[in-house]
Amino acid sequence: MAVAHYEDVAVALGRPITDPAEQAQITYWLNAAELVIGARLGDITLLDRGVLLYVEVEAVVARLQNPGGYQSETIDDYTYRFGTETRRVTILDEWWRLLSPNSGDGAFTIRPHYDDGGELYPDWWHDL
Repeated sequence: MAVAHYEDVAVALGRPITDPAEQAQITYWLNAAELVIGARLGDITLLDRGVLLYVEVEAVVARLQNPGGYQSETIDDYTYRFGTETRRVTILDEWWRLLSPNSGDGAFTIRPHYDDGGELYPDWWHDL
């Protein structure tokens, strides 16, 4: 069962969610968000509960605001529709970073190293 509840989504949306069918759908999407998070990060009980709640709610709010997952563009009298990844509950990269802040953004980092003489490069570097 998800950390967040449909009531949390209602607060984020700024409107009540009273329809039982909509409550069930939101609960399903919250559980889906938690399933996706757990599949990637492992045991969700080890995650910050407040951050997990925030990410679950924001992912479902994004899904609710675009339930068909479409972006559209109208040219003259014709509307072109393009599907997007919001056809499912999606965790954005910025939310993954909140959930796992120590994971880093890349495979490695490069930091300049100063030796005792205060030089940026060691002596052997100058011989190259």
